[in-house]
Amino acid sequence: RMKQPEGVMRQIVAQILLGQLNIDQAAERLKVNRKTVQRWMRKIEEEVEANQQTVAIDIEQPPPPLRPTRASKPKKKSPVDELRAKVLTLEEQLEEANFKALYYSTLVRIAKHELGVDIEKKSVTKPSGSC
Repeated sequence: RMKQPEGVMRQIVAQILLGQLNIDQAAERLKVNRKTVQRWMRKIEEEVEANQQTVAIDIEQPPPPLRPTRASKPKKKSPVDELRAKVLTLEEQLEEANFKALYYSTLVRIAKHELGVDIEKKSVTKPSGSC
């Protein structure tokens, strides 16, 4: 059995929470069973709930990065090493962006279901006549 990287699993869970995939599609894409996907969803939802209990939610302030970014040392690197470093940096940025998307979509979902506040913008809203 092949273990999926955590970043891939978080990205898939984010797609499920954003309505881009359902659990069966995610399981098929990752070649795992439904229970594995459901376990990951529970794990991430528990992390979000734990963060809500320990940190005041500030919509304007994004969550901190998952891990500190690496500072580059000024030394001569080969072009291949530079490209590898850039790919690594971009992968870290993508993982952080996916986590932020998951974080915000979970906040919106919790606000809607538990607090009764619908903060998503409706796509069919009419412009106000005051402009």
